[in-house]
Amino acid sequence: MNADAPIPVAAPAAPRADLDAPAHTPNVSCLGLGGVLLVVLVATAVAGVGTAWWLQQRLDRALALRPPVMLLDLATAARAASPTQLPAVLRAYTQTADRLAAHGVLVLERQAVLAAPPALHIPAAEVPDAPN
Repeated sequence: MNADAPIPVAAPAAPRADLDAPAHTPNVSCLGLGGVLLVVLVATAVAGVGTAWWLQQRLDRALALRPPVMLLDLATAARAASPTQLPAVLRAYTQTADRLAAHGVLVLERQAVLAAPPALHIPAAEVPDAPN
């Protein structure tokens, strides 16, 4: 072969439809604006429900370890009551403590606590059926 002779180049092959065609990509715009908004709304709702459930589980665990506390001042109420009223006062305060305990509240006698914020005290007016 002559060094100056051109090198024959084959003509490019015609593309074959079954092998050379690009893969079909889905058209995202087929959802439209309403479809996209619906997907976002559903995703947000699922995230919100999941977050609420997780927070409720944390709260339940915290309340199991540290129940709410309330203070009843039974001694002061007993001292203020007349001897005929004393059984009714004791019964009213005991029933109030039992109702609170049934709802998960730890009820303590005020005299057994050295110091507590005023918000934890149950006023005498809040005790149902206590004689005044």
